Amino acid sequence: MNKKITRGTLFVMLGLTLLTGCGKKDKKKKEDTTTEITTEATTVETTTATEAQTTEATTQEDKHNGLVQSDLTGEWVKPEIAKKRPVGVMINNIDISWPQSGISKADVIYEMTCEGGITRLLALYTDYSGLDKIGSIRSARQYFVMKALEHDAILSHVGGSTYGLQAIKDYNVDDIEGLYESVYYRSEDRYAPHNCYISADGIDESIASHGYRRDHEDSYVPSFYFNEEDKDLASGEKCTFLDVRYNSFTEPYYEYDEKNKVYSRYEYGMAHVDDQTDIHLTFKNIIIVITDVNGMPDGKYNDVTLNGSGKGYYVTNGKIIPITWKKDGDYSKTEYFTEDGNKLLLNPGKTFVQYFDGEDAAGISWE
Repeated sequence: MNKKITRGTLFVMLGLTLLTGCGKKDKKKKEDTTTEITTEATTVETTTATEAQTTEATTQEDKHNGLVQSDLTGEWVKPEIAKKRPVGVMINNIDISWPQSGISKADVIYEMTCEGGITRLLALYTDYSGLDKIGSIRSARQYFVMKALEHDAILSHVGGSTYGLQAIKDYNVDDIEGLYESVYYRSEDRYAPHNCYISADGIDESIASHGYRRDHEDSYVPSFYFNEEDKDLASGEKCTFLDVRYNSFTEPYYEYDEKNKVYSRYEYGMAHVDDQTDIHLTFKNIIIVITDVNGMPDGKYNDVTLNGSGKGYYVTNGKIIPITWKKDGDYSKTEYFTEDGNKLLLNPGKTFVQYFDGEDAAGISWE
């Protein structure tokens, strides 16, 4: 009887063991299947994400395929456009010369002080085609001549100070001289010397007659460096209004256009507008260079210190940061750096550069 009981118990135990074993085997298969499905889904998801990244990178690469960045604006252009020498035009900036003509097509504009606290502008153009009226044009100063040299620009001017004319000669700056060339003309709506202008055809005629080189040499090094795409500053203070006050009667200022991410320029209490296009001048970048402005030995003209080093500010996309600058010599480029010592990268777009006397730096403010 005990044997029968033991045998029955054994059969039961074996049955339970088999049942339990079959249960574990099925569960393992289920887990394996789930794992396989999950792995497959993850692989598909990862592959899709990788493909999307590759597509985005390829699209970005294709977007600039065959193009290079302009050395003046950082915008992506054809190589034959990027290698063109700019034309620099000495623009009259006293209040009675406003509004100015043809200035909205300039890529970069420099503003520096001349005699009596007034300022003049050096407007650099890569493309001036189609312009019938650029100006009004005034005489050159040596610091503007040196900026033209720095950008390998052909300089358009009407006469110049003793020092300005000497700099053109000493540094072999290619120029279009309004005192001797018939490509300039005077308008009847203003009185001299605020009524001298030049056209695109006049510029091209003069360049052709002189046989000036139209392209940069292969050794040319640009003054500006750019981000590949628009980029907000990682740090800095808010700057939606910028005041750069030279004196009581020369007070440029900028208002930030948040929608278009550019700064609209004003001076003499009015919008800075091109009377040929009715375009209100706007800029993606504003650079403020703090330097020294001193009188020349003759007691008549000023000099703006370009060589050496100093501090300044960079403004873009609603923010302002402190920067430093340096220029090692007459034939060197002006270099700009962030506070950590890295090269300053501008955002692609137009740039306005304000050279400012350190003694008047209190006139620089923002909010």
